[in-house]
Amino acid sequence: MLSLRLIPIILAALILSACARTPVVQLYDGPAQSDSKVLTVRIPSELEVFTINGKEVEGANTFFATDHKDLKLTPGRYEILAYYKELWDLDADNHEIVKSNPANFVVDGKAGELWTLGYPEPKDVDDARAMQDSFSGWAENTRTGEKVAAEESGLILKRGFLAPVTGEEMTTAAADSIAPQAAATGAAAGAAAASGESASTTVAPTATPSAPAGSYLDTLKAQWNQATPEERREFLQWISQ
Repeated sequence: MLSLRLIPIILAALILSACARTPVVQLYDGPAQSDSKVLTVRIPSELEVFTINGKEVEGANTFFATDHKDLKLTPGRYEILAYYKELWDLDADNHEIVKSNPANFVVDGKAGELWTLGYPEPKDVDDARAMQDSFSGWAENTRTGEKVAAEESGLILKRGFLAPVTGEEMTTAAADSIAPQAAATGAAAGAAAASGESASTTVAPTATPSAPAGSYLDTLKAQWNQATPEERREFLQWISQ
């Protein structure tokens, strides 16, 4: 459990991180376009974006910053690997961050459309824990009401400290713009990004030199609760040097 005396330290980091972020993120090149010309994908704060079309995206996550974040994209097809994460109060002194395995949300949107990612909201922490290994959700077109069920990603959340996901090693650097998938090859590309050649290889998106500095903070915030006592002691000894 997360000690009460550590909460102010972590919250201070969250506040500083939140102040530097915006709930709207432009993920296409060039000057900002009107909403009628772009595709908007709304991500609730309880969903953590792992990759979009196989690439890590800086600034795509919210944690405690806002209720949601709107991603502005070039119209087209996108596969968004995302997982559930939420801080639950267990009692006055203890808290738990529950995280699920990632799911693959598919959005194929046109200019002017708003799509939202959704999931079955847990009633309590026990419901949340039950979702860890069987997370599901959907992408919804708010204009037409169309819902596209999220696909299984084949990735498994590794709940150790600073090592969030196992699957295939990611070598792509973080991106600040994402191109839509080609319509004919999107499914194949998404499958390759989600499962790779084998389901037993390793993914470490935030533990490589190419990962953005902000992703380390996001990982620390989300993973502290899953660290073992030995890992916590080692980390605290390291930052005190």
